[in-house]
Amino acid sequence: MTVLVLDGSMRASLAMVRSLGRNGISVHVGETHSRSLSSFSKYASGSLTYSDPQASREKFVQDLESIIDHHEYEMIFASREVTTLPLSYCKQDLEVSTTIPFPGWETMELTVDKAKTFQIANAVGIPAPETFILSEPSELTSIEDRVDYPLVVKPRSKTTWIDEQPRMLKVTEENYVDSFEELERISTRIYDSVDVMPLIQEYIPGDGYGVELICDEGSPTALFMHHRLREYPISGGASTYRESYYDEKLESPAVELLDAMEWDGVAMVEFRVDERDGVPKLMEVNGRFWGSLPLAIAAGVDFPYLLYRAYRGESIEAGTYEPGVTSRWLLPGDILWFASTLRNKSHRLETIREFTSIRNQNYDILSTTDPLPAVGALRKIVGQAVDVVRGKRNLSGEVTDRS
Repeated sequence: MTVLVLDGSMRASLAMVRSLGRNGISVHVGETHSRSLSSFSKYASGSLTYSDPQASREKFVQDLESIIDHHEYEMIFASREVTTLPLSYCKQDLEVSTTIPFPGWETMELTVDKAKTFQIANAVGIPAPETFILSEPSELTSIEDRVDYPLVVKPRSKTTWIDEQPRMLKVTEENYVDSFEELERISTRIYDSVDVMPLIQEYIPGDGYGVELICDEGSPTALFMHHRLREYPISGGASTYRESYYDEKLESPAVELLDAMEWDGVAMVEFRVDERDGVPKLMEVNGRFWGSLPLAIAAGVDFPYLLYRAYRGESIEAGTYEPGVTSRWLLPGDILWFASTLRNKSHRLETIREFTSIRNQNYDILSTTDPLPAVGALRKIVGQAVDVVRGKRNLSGEVTDRS
């Protein structure tokens, strides 16, 4: 039997391919185009293409149905939200022919809709930023005298489908507002884009931490934590350098929240430890694999293989992991972090020293035992650089023009 791993251009998918392949499982890689990052891995025994879910969710699902009709795949893994969510939504239909190792939509929606996430957190007493859930921009005046700035204007969902096409909204520097005028402008822009009001949240100063788990109906069977050390964009984005970490005060609320959701499968619960009072405050829950997955595997928690075994009905015990292990997304994430941070002239020497330190490094993509994915990474960088020059992407890699 073979496992199909979608989103072959993503680092997390490469980590899945390597994890499953090292454990003797046949792996095929899927992407919207040929010769993706993960297809270069020595552990990928086949590759295929499918329609872009960002162009049409319906066509993407139809292609998957055709693929599993013609090839016997034991499971289908994915890493991006734009693919994981259709798999969850269509789980019942797809599982006639294969296994989807993610929760069904009723459960998945509890993490996709951030309002529902924070309502559950509030109900079980998990600390979180003060959050205002409104229905339309005109209601902003009702909180004008109740808030302190800065505030974070957070889209209620990262991905919202409109006419089978996703509108993908991330939190960038613009989402941090310092006045009611900015709050009104950004909130209205998001509302006009997806017809749903964003969450209005208190800003929490402090470092970011992730708690990653596999759960069985809410009970954890594997657990890992990481501390973000660098990220790009530096205002808040994907981690480019991070280390394994453990703190009981992060574990308890993460487990309690996923237990309240009766969660099945993998999830990452993100916290920011409030520097004002030392209390971890909930940021969000991602009900899928995360970008820093290679770190967990390097530290000893092999999430893809554990999830594979769990969905085969096997009993799993992840055991302990080693704190202080580091992993780096060098190409191009940490390079972009370096270039961006160098703009601060007062910290240039410290930035150079930090960036050039290579002691005990693990890398998301670079590998002496599986080197060819680096070629795929360079191809992707060149392609994205061309898109930036043409105005089709920004420097964060986000598509800005689909024409």
